[in-house]
Amino acid sequence: MNPAINSPTSRGAAHIAQDTVSALPLAAVVYDNGRERDALLAQVADVLAAQGYDLGGAVQSNVDRPGRRKCDMYLCDLVSGEKVLISLDRGNEARGCRLDSDAFARVSLWGEKALTAGIDLLVVNKFGKEETEGRGLRSLIAEALIAGIPVMLGVSTLNLTDLEAFAGEAVQRLPPQREAILAWCRAAVTRASAGSCP
Repeated sequence: MNPAINSPTSRGAAHIAQDTVSALPLAAVVYDNGRERDALLAQVADVLAAQGYDLGGAVQSNVDRPGRRKCDMYLCDLVSGEKVLISLDRGNEARGCRLDSDAFARVSLWGEKALTAGIDLLVVNKFGKEETEGRGLRSLIAEALIAGIPVMLGVSTLNLTDLEAFAGEAVQRLPPQREAILAWCRAAVTRASAGSCP
């Protein structure tokens, strides 16, 4: 276990040591509508990549299918452009989680490779149910922050409390507005490159 992460909490999920949070460049785009979030973060990633920033992580796209109530959900690796289907087809009447845990393992591998490649910024589509329960991309987020790599992620209002329990005062809340997100990302990368605290 990384020494900068405390022992697991009662929910079985590590949280970042509070004596390190002041140096962590972490911003959360707080949203209510997941589809709007997906499109917004994908746009932000496209703009930053076009401006020459080296990004790691993943953004989500949603594909509607005729006759289906739920869309197919894909994550796209910001390094390679590879896409993976993360939703399971459980039928129109199915309830509960439909995320594919095997697909998430692949996405985590993308992230680990990105961290070793010297990226400027890690983009995580959302801090969702998997992350609140200590799974998903939670460990990847922690590793990036501990390495001093800025992290920009989406979080619903429902999961914001869990994110703040994980990262404490490190979380800077951002509105779901493209220019505000871009401004934070550019500034965070500049500060990280200069070796200063955010």
